[in-house]
Amino acid sequence: MKVVLFLLTALVLLAGCGAPQIKTLKTEPAPLIKKFASKASIDKTTAKKNILTLSDALHWALQRNPQLQAFSLEIRAREAATLQAALLPNPELEVEVENFAGSGPLATFKATETTVSIGQLIELAGKRQKRTKLAQLFSEQANWDFENQKRIVYSQVVQAFYQTLIAQEMARLNQEIFTLTKDFRKQVAYRVKIGRSSPAELARADVEMAQAKIAFEQSKRKLQAARRQLAATWGANEDSFESVQGSVEALKSLPSLSVLQKALENSPLLSKQKLKKEQSQLRWQLAKAYRVPDPVIRLGYRRINEIDQQALVAGLSLPLPILNQNQGAIEEAAWAVKKTNSELKALQLQLTTELNTLYQHLLATHQAIQALKNEILPQAQKAFETITKGYQLGKFTFLQVLDAQRSLFSARQSYLQQLAAFQNLRAQIERLTGQSLSKTE
Repeated sequence: MKVVLFLLTALVLLAGCGAPQIKTLKTEPAPLIKKFASKASIDKTTAKKNILTLSDALHWALQRNPQLQAFSLEIRAREAATLQAALLPNPELEVEVENFAGSGPLATFKATETTVSIGQLIELAGKRQKRTKLAQLFSEQANWDFENQKRIVYSQVVQAFYQTLIAQEMARLNQEIFTLTKDFRKQVAYRVKIGRSSPAELARADVEMAQAKIAFEQSKRKLQAARRQLAATWGANEDSFESVQGSVEALKSLPSLSVLQKALENSPLLSKQKLKKEQSQLRWQLAKAYRVPDPVIRLGYRRINEIDQQALVAGLSLPLPILNQNQGAIEEAAWAVKKTNSELKALQLQLTTELNTLYQHLLATHQAIQALKNEILPQAQKAFETITKGYQLGKFTFLQVLDAQRSLFSARQSYLQQLAAFQNLRAQIERLTGQSLSKTE
């Protein structure tokens, strides 16, 4: 029996020869993600005042976002699957009793032959190594999915933060408009009282004040909704901050498209697709490896009661690849390799096109912001001030004042809307490239 155990150990060692090393590649986070993942990114000064900055929002989201937690758990599951793929097949224990409960001399158990054997499947052609490597690639793919989700969360936080910041500025603007219409209504009432304006102008001023109040109340509701949406990025049901703090101004200069396209090469989506290409090639190799049959080696101990002797038994079973040579799976895997090659090219074109489209929209938005800031807003402000003073002197009509006021505040609202569009486009480009568009951040 000791000989059987010794030989069995040798079989198991033989089956485990060339056991693969399980090492899963850990992906490196994008620069703009790595910056906000540490606790050092929290602004303690503003935190004490219950003011939320973009760094705070990104830190909390990257630490607590429920979707990120789910992707992190998927990585653990893939690592466990890799461990399972590397395990040896279990040996088989077989017990066989012959020549009993028969007739004549075989009616009893005196002539029985008892055989206890152990069999071990020996995987050939590197099947286990290829299977383990394939599982490792799936684990690495989960890591790239995790990194891509981080970028998505980053983009969501940035867009939600600036949406909240713009909504906050819009609420202040509408409050300013409401205050201005109330003051202007007092001026009109005074002019009506002294007979310099008609009562119709006062009625019109009341209408303008009522509309300004409605717009102010609506902007406060939109701000509250934006705050809730921002808090949801780190899994909170309610916002726990009083206000957000940051600059809504656009960047003074933009990087060139060629620089952004170069950064696109590090996209997690491309890295994942390259892994899928490698997976398909490995599946093809594994399918060809399964053409080689795996033998089962058996070794056992036999007790012959009739002559009171014992002996060893050995056996070998080998499937004959006559009817099934795995040819269908091999052909399927070969087509899958070509498919993943085409998918990689298509994804590269898709990402390049998406980046180019976003960049052109960003340029147009940047130009619109510069025009509003440097030309339209100063002229609208100057016209409003001139007409307002002229109205007090009787040089302009009430309708001209309203028209100048609407033009000014419409331009200011357009400016804020363009800034919001700029920050949204910026966040999407940074999601694709993994780098900040601002050299100062």
